[in-house]
Formats: sequence, C-alpha cells, structure tokens
Amino acid sequence: MAAAALALAMSYPAIAADSAPQPQGDMSTEIQSLKARLEQLENQQKQAEQHRQEAEQKLDAKVTADQLSHDATNSDNHFLTAEGFTAGYSDGRFVVQSADGNFTWRPWLHFQFRDVVEDRADRLGKGSHISDEVDNGFEARRMRFGFDGNMWSPDFTYFFNWTTSRASGNTSVSGATPSATGGSVTASNNLGGVPVLEEAWLAYHIPTTSWSVKLGQQHDPIIHEEMTSSRYRHSAEISLTGDIFVNGDAFTEGAFLIYDAHRNLRVEAGVNHGMRSANTNFLDYPNNGGFNAFDYGIAGRAEWKFFGRWKDYGQVGAVDTKEPLLVVGVGGDYSERGRDGQAVAATDAMYADQNGLLLYGEFVDRYTTHNFGAYTQSGVGASIITPDPAVAGKPTNEYSILMEGGYIINHRIEPFARYEFMHLQGDAAGSHNWINVVTGGVNYYFHGHRLKATLQAMWLPQGLPFDDSPSDELASPGGHREIDFEAQIQFIL
Repeated sequence: MAAAALALAMSYPAIAADSAPQPQGDMSTEIQSLKARLEQLENQQKQAEQHRQEAEQKLDAKVTADQLSHDATNSDNHFLTAEGFTAGYSDGRFVVQSADGNFTWRPWLHFQFRDVVEDRADRLGKGSHISDEVDNGFEARRMRFGFDGNMWSPDFTYFFNWTTSRASGNTSVSGATPSATGGSVTASNNLGGVPVLEEAWLAYHIPTTSWSVKLGQQHDPIIHEEMTSSRYRHSAEISLTGDIFVNGDAFTEGAFLIYDAHRNLRVEAGVNHGMRSANTNFLDYPNNGGFNAFDYGIAGRAEWKFFGRWKDYGQVGAVDTKEPLLVVGVGGDYSERGRDGQAVAATDAMYADQNGLLLYGEFVDRYTTHNFGAYTQSGVGASIITPDPAVAGKPTNEYSILMEGGYIINHRIEPFARYEFMHLQGDAAGSHNWINVVTGGVNYYFHGHRLKATLQAMWLPQGLPFDDSPSDELASPGGHREIDFEAQIQFIL
C-alpha cells in the first residue's frame, strides 16, 4: 500500500499537467493529505506486525505449558506452580503455604546467649570464702534452627531441628603411622558450632479418627517440662530434676501411637531405643554407646485437662494465656540394657491463667537395677555407667520433688521461684545423698517468649556431687554450697 501511494504521488505531476491549472494552495493541501495517509498506513502496518509477534509468543507459551502438563501427568514427577501459594507472617510464625492448606512450611531460629557466674565454696580446703572457686564467662547456650509443617494434607505433619554444639575436642585418626614405632595421629577438631540433630519426626493422623502415628527422634514422653521446647520454658534452663532424672534436652528414637480427640484426654505410648538414644544406629548395648546405651525402651504419657485450652499448655508459663488452665499428667519410661534396667515414673500438674499466674509441680521416681555394679549419676544426667561398690549388685531408688511459680506483671515483668528436693544414691565419696535446690529470678518479656531477658540465681546449700553441664552446674562433691548466676537473652524468629 505504501508503494502504491508513492506511485500515485509520483504520477501526480503528469495528471496535473493534463488537467486544468490549479491554485498553488490547493496543491499544497493535497500533498499534506497524502503524507498523512502514508503515515497512517505505516502505523497500521507496525501494529499488525506487533499483534502477530504477540500471538506467536502466546502460542509458544501454551505449547510449552501443555508439554509440561503432559510430562507431569505421565511420569512420577508432579510440578507445582507458584500460583496459589502465599508467603507471610501468620500466628507469630513465618509461613509458606498453598491456598488449600495442604502444603505448609514454617522455618524458625532459636538463640540464647548468656553470661554465667559459678561460685563454689571451699574448693581449696582453707575453710573461708577466700578459698572459693569462681568461674565466669559468656556462652552461646543454644543456637537452634529448624522447620515444620505439613505435606499433601493437614493430616501428615513433620518437624526437624538442629542445634549447634558448644563443645571442642580431639579426634583420634586411627591407622596412621607417623613414625617407625607406629601409633596414631591425634588431630584437633573444633566441634563448636557444628550442627547436631535434635528432633526429626513424621506424624500421620488417621482421617476421621482420634489416632495418630509418630515416628522418629523426639522428646521422651515423661514429664511436661522436659517435653516442652526450650523455647517456651519458664526459666532460663530446665530444672536439675528434669535434667538428672529425665535427661533434659536429650532425645530418643522410637515409634509412638497417639490418642487425641481434642477434648480433655491425650495419651501417647510406644517403643524406643532406650533413654538417650538420639543419633544412634540399630545396634544394641554395648556396641552402640558402650555402658551408656540401652537395648530397648517402653515409654508413655497421659494428660487430663480439667479446663482451659490445650494451646496454652504448650509452655511452662502463662504468657498470652487466654483463660484459666489446669492439666495433670503422668508418664514413665522403662529402658533395659543387658541385665540392667531403669524405670522412671513421674506425675506433674500445671495451672495458669489470663492474669499471668503460673503454678507448676512434679514428682519423679527412678528405680534402677545394678546387676553390673553401676550407679546412677554422671555428668550427662541420669545414667548407669560408673562402677561404685556401695551399690554393686543392688537396686537403687531415687526421687525428686519440685514446685515452682511465677506471676506476670503488666504483661512484661515476671518474678519466679522454684524449689527442688532430690534424694540420690551411689554418690561420690563425701557427698550428701540429698540435695536442695533453690532457684529465683525475673523475666522481662519484650515480645513474649520471642524476645525476653532473664536474670536467674540457683543456690545449692549442699552442692552437687557431679557435673551437670547442660544446666551449667559444676561438681561440689564435698557437700559445700554453690551458687550459680545467669543473665540470658532469648530470641526466636
């Protein structure tokens, strides 16, 4: 069309020559009209070309999408598009989820940083305060990270988390011969900050029933404070009772059946690899951790809610509690290795209300047979690993009573106190068989458990006959008093 118009314009002088003369103004008008028509034709041609290219691009995209859909339908791979997924902050958590809620992924971080002062009396044996041993320093008590959620449906849930090790150590490289005399090389291996698996479990709720199956590595279901995550505990650290008798933050591998009708009763029971079986393989005692390993275990717990919300029971505290809550629980674990066995039984109760009041108590009893002549304490908590003639071949029975309380003022400040009485057997020479523990402190909640500061002091009038490093308590076996001060900041993302 542009060429035709150009030819018409070029022939215009000849046509004009054969026609009658026209005024100069009329000729100029005709030329301007022809130019405008040419520009209009060029714009129409450009628009047509643009429409054609857009149509080709849409056709290519449709062919590609159809091919991907065909491949997904006819193979084991199923593709999920970003359409229908949302990401944001909901109910205090970061979450990525599908529109129907069948897929959710919630990441989190948990950080605790503290300063610790440990004062142990008469460590130098001079009988005065100048002989006390005082240790002070900072530590990253916890740096934990993980994620949880559900896949395919809300009935299939998962939970995974790791913590970073606080320890340093040496690794012996066997088989190396650095000299003519043979031997092995000892290589320094700093383990501080190395991720260590804590929890890893899958749970499936059987549809239209109140039953679920849970498989993996988890808390041993014995007492409430031990089953509660360290993110939501009342004090800076779990009690000595929880760490010594139930092994605190240690976990067990097992399979459990859960009954929960979301009413007043919850029950959990199953088999495990014994207490403290975290991160072990299928081998039994003594090939899987030596004397500190078990062949198998049986554990379970039942909880009865008199009133309140189960959601508020996910802590040892009264933070954001919406109504009065009262729950009583009983639990236990029996673990066996070779000819030795250890049974731990406990009962506990917790009351919390919307005014910020918390009352919590527990009673724990441990019965251990010592057919191998081993006693019950070690630096890692409850154990049966160190020979002691005082209990060789004899059963031992030990127990602990704990009571604690707190009250939140103006949703920010929470003074709290705790008392523990423990009766132990097979202790180090010169130590008392009974231990009193008095703990007191105050929390300041900037944003609930997610950002809080804690000042805490723990006083042991008779000391502790062994190290309990998870609670930052060192041995004072002579029965001398010790006191522990902790200042901690907690951050949860």
